[in-house]
This record gives sequence, C-alpha cells and structure tokens, in this order.
Amino acid sequence: MPTNIGKNESGFSIIEMLIAIAILAVGMLAITRMQLVTVRNTTNGNTTTQATMLAQAKMEEIKNTQDITALADETESDIDADGNAGGIYTRTTTITVPAAPLDQFLRTVRVQVRWVTHHGGDRTVTIDSVTHGQGI
Repeated sequence: MPTNIGKNESGFSIIEMLIAIAILAVGMLAITRMQLVTVRNTTNGNTTTQATMLAQAKMEEIKNTQDITALADETESDIDADGNAGGIYTRTTTITVPAAPLDQFLRTVRVQVRWVTHHGGDRTVTIDSVTHGQGI
C-alpha cells in the first residue's frame, strides 16, 4: 500500500481561489467605473460642442443681417443642435444698442445657449460680439 498519498499534491486551496476571485472582481469594478465616467465625459463634451455650434450659427446669422436696426431680442426654447424644435437647448439672443453716436452703426450681440445635463446640472455657452451688419 502506498504511504505517500497526499504528500506531493499541489494546487490551490478554496481560500486562495476566493481571494483571487475577490481581487479580480475589484479590478473589474474599477474598470467598469472608469468606462462609465469616460462615456459620461464624452457625452458632456459632445453636448457642449453642439451648444457652441448652435450659438455660433445664430451669431453668424445676426452678423449677416443687412439692416441691424431691425435686430431684436429673441428666445428659442426646446431646440435641437440644428435649431429645430424638440431638443434640450434654449438659445437666447440679446441685442444691445450702444450709446450715441455709435447707435446708428453698431449693435452688441450676446448669444447664450443653455441646457440641463442628464445629471441635472445647468450648463451655458455664451458668445459676445459687436456687429455692423452685412457680414461685419
């Protein structure tokens, strides 16, 4: 009868396996959390870029107006990145007439685009400019 049964056996005990699984699980949770944060930041960046382009489009439209005396304040609510209805953005355009004698020639323009993020944070992009109209 063999007398060395069980003496040369090698392998992992159940406790060693449980510790290895726990370490792996913690690592996987950290990677998952990092992935979620990356996706959220990418979404926020895309939304901010869309809001900036929406503000720039309105500013270009105003700067290309032939008659600047016809410019007026405007608020567009619930618009999308293309300026169409059904989006998350509110675009507010404020036209200010400077003091005389510049009041005939110039207008100060402020375009603000606001939105609420998926996490409830209020964000704003603002562009300010002075225009003479006719693309200037």
